Amino acid sequence: MKHLLQRRLLPVFLCMMLALGLTACGGKDAQPVETETGSTAGTLSGSKGEKDNRVETPSGSGEVTAEVDPKLAEESLNLLYDAIAFDDQYAGAVAYLGYKEQGDAAPLSDWLWENCAGLVEAMPFLLNIPAEHILGPGYGDLFCIVPRDKNTSLAVNHVTWESLGNGVWPVPGEVLYREECAQSVLIFVNYEQWRDEPDTEIVLVTNDGVEVKWLPLTDEYGIPIVPTGENYLPMLMDFGIWGYVTGLDYPEDWEPSGDDWWLPPTDWGLAYTNWTCEQWYMEFGWGDSDPDYSGRIDLYHQPEDGQEYAYSYSGIWRMEGDCLYLDLSDGAGTRMSGSFPVLIDPSGESLHIQQDRETGVCPPFFGEGMTCMELIRAYG
Repeated sequence: MKHLLQRRLLPVFLCMMLALGLTACGGKDAQPVETETGSTAGTLSGSKGEKDNRVETPSGSGEVTAEVDPKLAEESLNLLYDAIAFDDQYAGAVAYLGYKEQGDAAPLSDWLWENCAGLVEAMPFLLNIPAEHILGPGYGDLFCIVPRDKNTSLAVNHVTWESLGNGVWPVPGEVLYREECAQSVLIFVNYEQWRDEPDTEIVLVTNDGVEVKWLPLTDEYGIPIVPTGENYLPMLMDFGIWGYVTGLDYPEDWEPSGDDWWLPPTDWGLAYTNWTCEQWYMEFGWGDSDPDYSGRIDLYHQPEDGQEYAYSYSGIWRMEGDCLYLDLSDGAGTRMSGSFPVLIDPSGESLHIQQDRETGVCPPFFGEGMTCMELIRAYG
């Protein structure tokens, strides 16, 4: 149990360290995108000199540009390395940074501050990535890839989609980056005819032989759809969420602005919570289950209004990236399992859940014909 708690609480602990302490290597085959006017040392300098983790330096053109504090950048990257190393199955980490329009002339550093300021403040190394490690045409969906460590190899290949008789498959072409001792890279990804046909392939191989091939894709909420390995656990860590506070992890005295901050909950955020929907009631436990899962879950159903809830299903649960994995049984031979995309609102009071995106399986509390629904937090 001690190891399980350490495993589940580490991301929360690291986010706290980042919030308190941080808010205040070369690829010879790389093909850089456009450089920025007045940038220093080829890194992503910009014009927002008011940020605390940057210092203003005069550029050769007489303009003033802002340079990332190298110490803070290194500290943030080392924290990320430590988080990745905590799970042997991770081959690296990824963050989706947003979509940059073709023709957008804003310096990339300014664009990053505008589109993902929270993550940039938590992970200032993003602004310290040299120009030769910025891959692609300079527009499209932007991802950051961080290898597991300095002994992990990384290859980034341009791919085209071709019909090979049994379907359409990606065929590697031009090598955009390849290093045995890889460093962090920024990658602009575009698509062929369909959204599920990215023009880029990423291959990571760790020193102990863990290999991951990934075609960069996100779901409709901009959350990377990462490959999974043993026990369906992710093989790439999504560190994009470190730029935000998620659902039940908000401080009690903090109120978000707007209603567009829905994000996947953490395992610890769901632990010891109760939820209702229609005539169903469910309880998320913590621990006391298979060590590969976060805890047990019990579902109760109310046959008619005014009647008492009766036991219906029990099983085990865990978060898998942006999905809630459930393995349930009614105790009478009926069993179901699935991985259901979930998002929690900033207040932690509403949980949006969808059917399994791969199999179409729905949880037992979905009504006939439903593909998604919202659960309401219950107390007592």
